[in-house]
Amino acid sequence: MHDGNELRKRYADGMVKTAAGNEISLEELNFQKCIIGSDEAGKGEIFRPLITAAAYVRPEDMDKLIELEVKDSKAYGKDYETAKEIFYPIGEALTGFTSYKDFEGQEGKVIRTDYVTFAASALLNNRFNKDFKPGSGKKSGNLQELLRYEHKAVLLALAGSVPYDYMVVDDFQDGWHHDRILKEIDIPAGQAVIVTKADSQVMAVACASVIAYYLTNLYVDALDKMLEGRYGIGNPLDRGANYKTEAFQAPLKKLNEISKEEYEEFLVNYAKKYYIRNMEPDD
Repeated sequence: MHDGNELRKRYADGMVKTAAGNEISLEELNFQKCIIGSDEAGKGEIFRPLITAAAYVRPEDMDKLIELEVKDSKAYGKDYETAKEIFYPIGEALTGFTSYKDFEGQEGKVIRTDYVTFAASALLNNRFNKDFKPGSGKKSGNLQELLRYEHKAVLLALAGSVPYDYMVVDDFQDGWHHDRILKEIDIPAGQAVIVTKADSQVMAVACASVIAYYLTNLYVDALDKMLEGRYGIGNPLDRGANYKTEAFQAPLKKLNEISKEEYEEFLVNYAKKYYIRNMEPDD
């Protein structure tokens, strides 16, 4: 468990700059201003979809979000089974969802809970496989353009619905994409903030990080249930990016033994196929 004072200090210590060059303290940004922030999850993992979220946080929300122990999703740990015991209850509190089915049909809509107002978009892997154009590696090609489009969509959804003071965009890859996002949204430079590792400094971005990460995992939970219910495969899908591990290979081997056609169709629909160099499960 995190000490509330420690978490409060995390969101209060430091300075950031607006796109106009004006300095603002994190204490003022988080505890005195209404903020929209965005983040994404699933861009590098094979079975988790790319989900992007934008969250709106008011100063009066901060105490209960700190009490809920909201921080960037990476801070809950790399061991999924251990981390889920912590972040699933937080994700449920922020979203009101207990399964991915609860989110279906809500993509792009503004959703209000007792803790936060948010909007989220989902680029599922069957669509990702059509839209992603790889370059020399999985982080090249048009991935940044896809991210920019998804961030802009959720930020615009919130910007038209809530009275915000600042919009914060996390610094992913390079500043050019952030400038494009903010210019396309047409936000004044004095209200725009680009922060490196914003999910660990700005509560609105931390909320967006948790929401996106939680929804990607609810989606894989649904895939696990489908594999077990339809094929009797009880091995959970690996949630990471390493396709060479036994944990990744095990459920696919079983599916391939049942039906090679079903196995190939499953990868096309539910895996980022360009991230897998060899589609055979027994590589």
